[in-house]
Amino acid sequence: MPATLRVYRRTPPITSERMQVSGLITEHPYDALIRCAMHDDALQAFTLGCSALHKWSGFSNFSQEACRGRAEVIRKKLLSRLEREEGHRGYARARRILSSIDPGCDNPAEAALTWVVRALCPYEVSTQYELSAGGRPLFADIAIPLSKLIIEFDGIEKLGSTQGEFDRAKRSWVQREQALQDQGWHFLRVNWQDFNDWSELRRRISSAIGVASKPIPARYALLWEPPSERCDGKGRRFRAHEWHGSDESWT
Repeated sequence: MPATLRVYRRTPPITSERMQVSGLITEHPYDALIRCAMHDDALQAFTLGCSALHKWSGFSNFSQEACRGRAEVIRKKLLSRLEREEGHRGYARARRILSSIDPGCDNPAEAALTWVVRALCPYEVSTQYELSAGGRPLFADIAIPLSKLIIEFDGIEKLGSTQGEFDRAKRSWVQREQALQDQGWHFLRVNWQDFNDWSELRRRISSAIGVASKPIPARYALLWEPPSERCDGKGRRFRAHEWHGSDESWT
């Protein structure tokens, strides 16, 4: 497990509500997320928020309407609690982040990618977007239906733990991609290495989206801020997830 940075804050919790977690009395998780959104890097806050909303809503690809409905109820509670901090530093950015987090992100990598895409795209962005190829339901990590663009994160864990599983997953992946390309979709694939250069990743995504017919809404464009050294420096958690298996051909 990568090293974890402990952060101490002098500011008191937003509400007096407490919870017991593994025998410890803590502030309410909603309050902890709000304070992260107010004071920590946007990358860190957005990925944490997506992961929390995914867990709290019990998200499943196969019951998305119900899960997203639960997520919206939770979002309203978060924003209601945030109102107590109106006028304080970080309030506006927290409101942008909490209004944009998405329960459909399966992991921090997909959440980080969604954060970058939302800050660049003026069109509807959908996570776990359902498609069909050969009568089989498929779910795209991120889709921009208007431009028929699918953005996929290719983590090694998606391809199995053995060479045989990897080969089967790769064949399935190629067949799926070809079937969707026949329907007019095009793909942009991103991996852990791409997170080493945020400027280049933003350029690639902007190029894939193409020239937009309308401006990016401010609430999304202002989500972007370059990650700090503390969040994204040497030894960061994203870098720690890079594949270091014995078979380098897998990467």
